[in-house]
Amino acid sequence: MPDTSEVWTYFTRSVENKSVTCKLCSVRLSYMGTTTNLWNHVKAKHPSSQSESSKQQSMKRFTVSGLKHDLCSEEITKKVVNMVVTDYLPISIVESQGFRDLLAYVAPSYSVPRRTTIRSRIMARYDEERAALAERLESVPITSITTDTWTSNATDSYITVTEHHVTADWEIEFNVLMTREMPERHTGDNLALRLQGCASEFGISGRINTCVHDNARNMERAETECDLGSLGCFGHTLQLSIKSAFALPDVNRVVSRCRKLVGHIKHSTTLMAEMRKRHATPKVPKHELMQDVTTRWNSTHAMLARLHEQRRVLSDLMLDTRVTRKADQHLSLKDGEWTVVSELSDVLSHLTVTTSYMSTEKNVSCSEVYPIVTSLLDNTLRACEADSHVVKEVKGVIAADLRRRFRPSNEATATSTPVLAALLDPRYKDLDFLSTEQRRYTEDALESRLDDVPLRLPTPDESASTPSKRPRLSFMVPKMTKTANEPSDEEATPFAW
Repeated sequence: MPDTSEVWTYFTRSVENKSVTCKLCSVRLSYMGTTTNLWNHVKAKHPSSQSESSKQQSMKRFTVSGLKHDLCSEEITKKVVNMVVTDYLPISIVESQGFRDLLAYVAPSYSVPRRTTIRSRIMARYDEERAALAERLESVPITSITTDTWTSNATDSYITVTEHHVTADWEIEFNVLMTREMPERHTGDNLALRLQGCASEFGISGRINTCVHDNARNMERAETECDLGSLGCFGHTLQLSIKSAFALPDVNRVVSRCRKLVGHIKHSTTLMAEMRKRHATPKVPKHELMQDVTTRWNSTHAMLARLHEQRRVLSDLMLDTRVTRKADQHLSLKDGEWTVVSELSDVLSHLTVTTSYMSTEKNVSCSEVYPIVTSLLDNTLRACEADSHVVKEVKGVIAADLRRRFRPSNEATATSTPVLAALLDPRYKDLDFLSTEQRRYTEDALESRLDDVPLRLPTPDESASTPSKRPRLSFMVPKMTKTANEPSDEEATPFAW
């Protein structure tokens, strides 16, 4: 009679151990606490299997089998760690019943580690990746960083720093250096300490050329303390300029009315169901309404554009007394307000495209800042006779704010990093967005920096194809070079250069 463990290699226990199922023939047998009748079934029905199992395994076979099991378990653990890191999953997932049931099915012999084990494995992997990244950055002569502070849904404050550089093969590479909790006050001094600590940790101190950040004063103070080249985020600056237009009384009133209408419909299951039913009508886009977020101006444009698209459905819906109470019909927009919604949507569409166009990781965008700004001022934001009073006011406010922030006609602008980058960009090397005098300043500034440019070039790869140029935005049409006697930023009228 074999031991109990050997008997159970042939059977699977059922609920409460009252019955078992043979793994070899799927026959179900009763089990009342003794294994005698189970072993008799094996000897009678499966003698060949019984003789094979009774043979003693060799030491070599036992050693190899155990080694394979250990290697398999280690690989599974690595995959679990990779899953948690890659998919941003909570470490507690390894203790969830569903996850354990899954691994028990696909790898019955695998023992799922506890969360403390997974946490220690993640930290060990982080140390390895950090050391490898610091080693790779040792060969990078010049780098730039992007930084921002943000708050999680749990109201915890964090700071993120991302590094950018161009490889020896002229390819753009970026690495997230840190995302760490920052519970202390976000003063300029505290931010400077964080940035200096990050640069020291990865060994790039003294090699950071520029730091891209938002327009907050504390961040600007931090850049001064760290003695880094400062460059404001184009998207954030554009958002601030557009935000000033939303503060106009006529615009603010219409946008507030739109928020109330969207909120009223989205909070009513009856109205939402009726709206989806009316989407069955041909030629009606089957899109849901969008509620904007005040901290993201492009979400306001998305809300206005969706309202304009669904105007007919919404107007009919709000006038239908079967689904809309009479007391709520005042939430419907008037004809004049619908006109403002349509006009605002058209004006903001170019700015939304610009924001998406400049929010890129794999394309150089610094050289496109001033070509885009001047094109916006000369084309999109130039008032025309067909514009309503509200649209003229919106264009004028945004254009004036862009001139104040970017100062495209200023002498100092001609020697700034974005303009120097435009001179090196084959698409904008003519600098047709600057005056003749500004172009001379830019060329002189670049010539003074030639000594800092490395002359070592990589060996050309004849098999590699030439990368295609990034197309310009649709509103960026070529124009004549400006003259030096045109009005400055301070003297410019709202709708002229």
